Amino acid sequence: MKQYQYYLFDWDGNLAQTLEVWLTAIRASLDKRNIQVSDEEIGLSFGNFENTFKSWSQDDPEKAFNDAYQVAAQLLQDVNLYPEAKNTLKSLHQQGRKIALVTTSAKHDVERLLERHGIADYFDALVTGHDVANHKPHPEPLEKALELLGGQKSEAVMVGDSDKDLGAALNFEIDSILFYPESHSKFYNLDKLKKLKPTYIIDDFAEILVK
Repeated sequence: MKQYQYYLFDWDGNLAQTLEVWLTAIRASLDKRNIQVSDEEIGLSFGNFENTFKSWSQDDPEKAFNDAYQVAAQLLQDVNLYPEAKNTLKSLHQQGRKIALVTTSAKHDVERLLERHGIADYFDALVTGHDVANHKPHPEPLEKALELLGGQKSEAVMVGDSDKDLGAALNFEIDSILFYPESHSKFYNLDKLKKLKPTYIIDDFAEILVK
């Protein structure tokens, strides 16, 4: 794999195992209402929760969504990182690579978790949803991150798990690495993600370090 000077990492479902958290939270809300929905159907709803809840729980979709959100909020406080994520960030940092976190999550939540996992010092820049007018797949968050790093597009790569991450990289015209472990198959369709032309596809963060 090509070694880059500037690495832009997504947070949710990429470095942090938040997809599983949301699956658990939504399942809890649906079970409370005796609504039968498969894990695959829940996975396909990611990124469009509120609208999907209208079809699942027509009587009280807003309450159903809020119940799921409350469960997720508690679980996200102790969310785990994916295996090798921390070691990969540490190695890139030690090599002198510049690293940015590009996420739509709230800044104070992410900063607390970065500190909790002991990885805050590995990031040279942090771009959250509050720092830009447009979210991924718009290229603005990536443009902002690379500007903060003082980098060049030809030496940068976006590392993410979703169509929004790959779309942003495609729109910004930089390389991308799709993180797609086996567990993501119930959340994302790999063939659809491949249409966004990821430069590399990995299922283990350690692959980023292999030349």
